Amino acid sequence: MKTYFRLLSFARPIEKYAIPYILFTIVAVVFGTLNLALVAPLLTTLFKQPAAGETVAVATPLPAEPPSAFDLIAFMNYYAQKFNDDFGLMTTLKYVCAVIVISVIISNIFKYLGERTMENLRIHTLLNLRKSVFNNVMSLDIAYFNNERKGDIISKVASDVQVVQFSVTSTLQVVFKEPLQLIAYLVMLFMISVKLTLFSMLVIPVAGWLISRIVKRLKAQAAE
Repeated sequence: MKTYFRLLSFARPIEKYAIPYILFTIVAVVFGTLNLALVAPLLTTLFKQPAAGETVAVATPLPAEPPSAFDLIAFMNYYAQKFNDDFGLMTTLKYVCAVIVISVIISNIFKYLGERTMENLRIHTLLNLRKSVFNNVMSLDIAYFNNERKGDIISKVASDVQVVQFSVTSTLQVVFKEPLQLIAYLVMLFMISVKLTLFSMLVIPVAGWLISRIVKRLKAQAAE
């Protein structure tokens, strides 16, 4: 960890890039997860329409309004049904589709801004690393250059430094973005169906065990 934090020091001032990246990522993850929830009112509106030639004798009663907006699926279904009763099927579909399109656009815009901020951090870190390595090379004794190949020195300044920089910045991205996205999807899945989510989570250890067996067999074949 000491080596990692030492390399991370080349990204200073890291808060200049980290704070905007965190904000952009949170908004992108929230709206990206919301896209999954918005499918429910769309499907509810579509499949509640009467079949061809069928007449509806009794109007579908409006469900009770959810006591909390945190019950997102019931909240959206309630207002989809309310819009359907007040404005009709086609108008409701237009509103639902418009909300989905707007949510997707916002999610992609903030995802782009987050990636752009992370790319600026990569370039900033790479510049500082290359300056440090170059200054270190310039301060070495002349005898060092007689014993080392020039191509190796150029490779260290150009390619090797870029690999180190990419590993440092990618670690920051993975540590923050992936867990946040996983938590958001898990919360949304539990809001949709607790039983189905728990059942699907029970499959994960079985799938992990099968994948590990396959990976071990492939490694053994590669070693042979």
